[in-house]
Amino acid sequence: MKKTGSILTGMALVLAFGSVAAMAQSSGNFSATSTGASCSIGDGGVFGGGTGTKIFSANISTSNASGVTLDIRPSLVTGLFTDTKISTTIPTASADIGIQVCVTVDGSSAGVMPAPCVIYDERFQQISSNLFSQLTECTQAPTTTACTVDADCSVLGTGFVCGTGGVCVGPNPLCDFDLILSTLSAHSVDFVVPVSKGKPHLVQATWSVVGKGATPSSNVASCVGPGIVTVEQEKVFNNSGALLQF
Repeated sequence: MKKTGSILTGMALVLAFGSVAAMAQSSGNFSATSTGASCSIGDGGVFGGGTGTKIFSANISTSNASGVTLDIRPSLVTGLFTDTKISTTIPTASADIGIQVCVTVDGSSAGVMPAPCVIYDERFQQISSNLFSQLTECTQAPTTTACTVDADCSVLGTGFVCGTGGVCVGPNPLCDFDLILSTLSAHSVDFVVPVSKGKPHLVQATWSVVGKGATPSSNVASCVGPGIVTVEQEKVFNNSGALLQF
């Protein structure tokens, strides 16, 4: 084992998202799993690949010494997709989506620092304009539907009225504005958790989609993978004082 400052490195465990493939244990108590599931951005900004698994578990046995602390590090590649579109009938559109990662030990989030859950990525996108309402070509597009009153045009949808030529006129579907953003990012955060000594512990890292979603005519999507979770046992000595959080 290796001592660095006031931290004594003990057992370490590595978990990559995927099926478990345990390795022979040595003094380092190391095991690992892996997956080839990777996000990619394709045509039109649409995601491909990624993993559908959202809960990843690892078991680690700790020593009988006092001051045992786990250093848990979920590392993920995350992807966010937002698509907002405005038109003659939709003047404002927004999209909000993100990826949140949470850590528990033995089913509890108590004592996890800096926080049990951390936002790895989140994006809010909005687009709005009143331009289309000022353009006659966008608001008075003729149709082939005959009419005498506005009610005759209701079958065509919102915004259609009876024009002076005896045909329904309404929003021009060619008047719109579409904004798409796609992003891939890599993240790693250390979660520090004091634990009871001399017992095995179940460590779980989960990811979930957050955000308010999208308004009509807009779309959101997200993607995760590849990813890996590492768990390392540390020894905190008395002269180190308490664990600090800023």
